[in-house]
Amino acid sequence: MEFGYVMVFVTDVQQAKQFYQDILELPLIHEEPNRLVFSMGPQKLVLFQADKKTETGDYSNEARTVLVFHVGDVHNTFAKLQEKGVQFLHTKPTEARYAAFTDPFGNVHEIAEKSNE
Repeated sequence: MEFGYVMVFVTDVQQAKQFYQDILELPLIHEEPNRLVFSMGPQKLVLFQADKKTETGDYSNEARTVLVFHVGDVHNTFAKLQEKGVQFLHTKPTEARYAAFTDPFGNVHEIAEKSNE
């Protein structure tokens, strides 16, 4: 078995495109009416539209993820993303050199300085 890709569920594909492409500056490599695919180095991030009014048992309405984006300088990236309107859950990066934020759909992600581990 090998890793395929990360999928995050969103409720508005166009709003997701604006956030992930324009604000987080991820390269968009494929677009469909209900799905976006972004390049994340050697991996892919797939954003898939999930309607909150689907039948019970559709896990897309319950699934939660945390994407961690490695950055060179967490303080600089924090300030840059704040200027673009990103809502952080921390008032500043933690001593562990990370900060969590949400996308427009409530998905929690983090920026973190890469450790030597």
